[in-house]
Amino acid sequence: MSISNDVRQAVRERAIFLCEYCYSPERLSATRFTVDHVIPRSLNGSDDLRNLALACRRCNERRYNFVAGIDAETQEVVPIFNHNP
Repeated sequence: MSISNDVRQAVRERAIFLCEYCYSPERLSATRFTVDHVIPRSLNGSDDLRNLALACRRCNERRYNFVAGIDAETQEVVPIFNHNP
C-alpha cells in the first residue's frame, strides 16, 4: 500500500519541511525527504497521519525499525520520536 501524494504533502507541511528527527531543512538536501512510519509497518504501524514523520535519508536509514532508545542522561527507555516535544 502506498501513501498518497496528498498525505505526503500534509506531512511535509506539518513538519515545516524539516526532518522531524534531526531538524535539517529539506531545501538543503539533494533529494526529497521521505515519509517515515513512526511505528513501522513491520511492527503493524498504520498509514495514519499521526504515525508518519518527515525524515531525511540519513535519519530514516539509521532508525531502521527501532521505536525506542536509551536516554543518555536518565538511562530510561524512551520513544525515538515525539510529535509534541
